[in-house]
Amino acid sequence: MTDIKEQIQNKLYATEEQYNVKIPLAVESGSRGWGFASADSDYDCRFIYVHKKDWYLTVLDKMDFIEYPADSVFDINGWDIRKFIKHIIKSNAVMLEWLSSNEVYVKNERVTGLLQNLAASFFNPIAVSHHYLSIAKNKLAQILSEDTSKLKRYFYVLRPIANLNYIHQHGVMPYMEYDKTLAETAIPPEILSEIKELTAIKASSDETLKIERNEKLIAYFTQEINSFTVRLNGMKFEKNRAYFRADAVFREIIERVWENECN
Repeated sequence: MTDIKEQIQNKLYATEEQYNVKIPLAVESGSRGWGFASADSDYDCRFIYVHKKDWYLTVLDKMDFIEYPADSVFDINGWDIRKFIKHIIKSNAVMLEWLSSNEVYVKNERVTGLLQNLAASFFNPIAVSHHYLSIAKNKLAQILSEDTSKLKRYFYVLRPIANLNYIHQHGVMPYMEYDKTLAETAIPPEILSEIKELTAIKASSDETLKIERNEKLIAYFTQEINSFTVRLNGMKFEKNRAYFRADAVFREIIERVWENECN
């Protein structure tokens, strides 16, 4: 992992030079960030970058993402800070996950703290829950469509269901790491036993491993999805519309990451 991490960090440093940007945060997303990678899982690096102030002073739209071709090992791409903040105030679950990743390549603590506080103030449990519920439904449909299914699909249902329960039980964004969320979520003991067994199998297998239908987990998935579908339909939430806070954070981050450089 050390060599891989160095390669990713070198790519990020090269990105700063090539695009004349600063990268205050770069983290691992995907199965490695979630904590249930297979032996051959790739590395999904996601980063946030910041241009100098004058770059933003235009009426024209500009490219607001940087993406490199993915291969069997690396999948690296990033979002401009303005684009990222726009999604934060919409309570985009994927963006919120980046802010809680423990698999970190680059991290400016002050900038990350500003973004985390902003994300917490705009957290919308309904929007985030719908995101996870949609994933759970789609991945369960894939499992049900075949007699055998890739093992990773079960985790692609288990994790969003754990996240749904965490939001319902605690009212805040769950951890990016599945194990952390699971540890602080009330889950039936018999389901935890199934999860432990599948986790051990996944850790020593590759991405292509298929398993027979696990009827116990399928029944659990179906019950939880139906329950949260009803629950979310009845939920109400008053959105935070104090967008001036997002503007203030946006300006402060630009000033902070470039404070030691000439514009």
